[in-house]
Amino acid sequence: MLAAPPALSLGMGLGAVSLGQPASARGAAAPGVAARPSPASPPPPFAPAGIATLRDPTRYNGLATADRAALGLDGLLPVATTTPEVEVARASAAVDACESPMTKYRTLVGLLNTDERTFYALLRERTADLLPVLYTPTVGDACLQYGTLTQRPPGLTVSLNDLGSVGKVLASWPRRDVRVAVVTDGERILGLGDQGANGMGISAGKSMVYAACGLNPEWLLPIQLDTGTNNETLLNDPLYVGDRRKRERGETYDALLDELVDALKARYGEGVLVHFEDFAPRNAFRVLQRFREVSERSTLVINDDIQGTAAVTVAGASAACRAVGAALAEQSVVFFGAGQANVGAANLLTLAMREAEPTLSIEEARKRIVLVDSKGLVYDGRPADEGKSGGLSPDKAPFAANLPTLVNQNAGTTFDPTSLAEVVKATRCSLLVGAAAVPGAFTETVVAQMAAQNERPIVFALSNPTSKAECTAAQAYAWSGGRAVFASGTKFPDQAVVREDGVSEQRRPGFANNAFIFPGVALGALASGASAVTDEMFLAAALALAGLVSEQDLKKGAVYPPTSTIREAAVVVAAAVAAAAAEGNVARPGACAGGAVPEAGGRTVPSLDAVPGENDVACVNWEACVRDYAKTCL
Repeated sequence: MLAAPPALSLGMGLGAVSLGQPASARGAAAPGVAARPSPASPPPPFAPAGIATLRDPTRYNGLATADRAALGLDGLLPVATTTPEVEVARASAAVDACESPMTKYRTLVGLLNTDERTFYALLRERTADLLPVLYTPTVGDACLQYGTLTQRPPGLTVSLNDLGSVGKVLASWPRRDVRVAVVTDGERILGLGDQGANGMGISAGKSMVYAACGLNPEWLLPIQLDTGTNNETLLNDPLYVGDRRKRERGETYDALLDELVDALKARYGEGVLVHFEDFAPRNAFRVLQRFREVSERSTLVINDDIQGTAAVTVAGASAACRAVGAALAEQSVVFFGAGQANVGAANLLTLAMREAEPTLSIEEARKRIVLVDSKGLVYDGRPADEGKSGGLSPDKAPFAANLPTLVNQNAGTTFDPTSLAEVVKATRCSLLVGAAAVPGAFTETVVAQMAAQNERPIVFALSNPTSKAECTAAQAYAWSGGRAVFASGTKFPDQAVVREDGVSEQRRPGFANNAFIFPGVALGALASGASAVTDEMFLAAALALAGLVSEQDLKKGAVYPPTSTIREAAVVVAAAVAAAAAEGNVARPGACAGGAVPEAGGRTVPSLDAVPGENDVACVNWEACVRDYAKTCL
């Protein structure tokens, strides 16, 4: 038998500690050393409450978090306590320290995921400069880089794997009072094409805009409908976050979408508004019509790409006509691009023209509008679109030009219908709108032609992000001799413009931001209890927005109000939308309960919380009703 090894000892100047002794012996005090007292009770067990609070963005508020002890935060936060205002200042400083819009986006998403109260307070305080970070143009970069985001904006993903159990997926969302669901399938994100599941960035971005404009964040649900992607780059990217399969189309796609909408209404009520966003043209019109028509599928639904873009375009056109001193109904309009945005805008513009000139029929208004698509001018008798039979697609056909008339009366025998410059000349275009995501399409020749036939040419380059713009503000001003009235889909800085007479002026390019429209439309529809969102409600939104453009704005060349006013603009737009809902008999009777007719020289604010029968007067003050619904101050 081997002998036991000798005990090891470590000499540290205070006596030796033998490592080979039994535990009982090691517990004995060495000579001259006081014994360590035994604890009176065992140490407390791990308390998970504090960590749970730190991970709950609805309760954690940085160093301003109240009731630290009750929430188990003792020791998990620095000793200093602050106010919510200081936390907003801290977050603001963190954003300002970022060197690029994308790093700001990452910082803000991280803040949203950890401290909602501070995030939304900061967004309200700095709306004008944070919207371009959280929404266009930066949200496009966020979608492109979505696979590299370690902090992603919150939202719900519904995939083909969930078919048959979408209701259970919705039950995972913690908010119980959802009133607006923003849904994308990611097939046409801005001008960037198919981004698959990375499209969640756009649903989340739109939801942030809603919150910035006064809707309660708890009412908002961003949803990514993941039905695959045809983007080979994403399918081969190991960092892609979505389902790695080709896009599903047809009955399975429709079944998943139907189940999602049914589940939303079952969980949150028939009045939930479904906001469709960035669907490809092949689905956008079809899906919108599918849920708008009166049937068992009838849903409170909007498509911002079709209807929101249409309204913001019409608003800008109406304000631009004020700037140039011309009638909207007399404009000759060329839409470059015949996708969902421009076709929607063309349709709404016909309604606006008839509104401005009641004697004008819809057919006559359409004759003042032409479309230019990837094959050139859309005209009667043109060969069928690719993959289609029977001529032009139904959405383009109402705006088909009469080619012989243009050739004989305006352009001469050499007219080339595939040349944008020649179409501009032939139609004597006064309002040029681009939304085709073809960068540089508005060349110097095109803009110069506009300037040659108009004292104040109106040029809208609406494609976004900036890399897809048809032209820049500087180009439009330079090529028109400083005379253009310009607007764009992404924000350009103020420009120093030298006119043809040598006089220098400051111009503020118009920012055609859909954020001026869709929050107000949703708020007005919800406040009025609307059963549908009609074209007339979008027209009311457009005209209300145009009315907010001041004479000072117009003198600077801007055809939209400043972005800093977007929260207040949402209320004004919502009031007009609610009034249009009532006029169109789609508002819920009594939605503005307790409404009172405003007295001369002031306003009586009705209350939606009034006791039924109390002050039951027909409400004429929809603005007050909207404010009360959203609980915003006058």
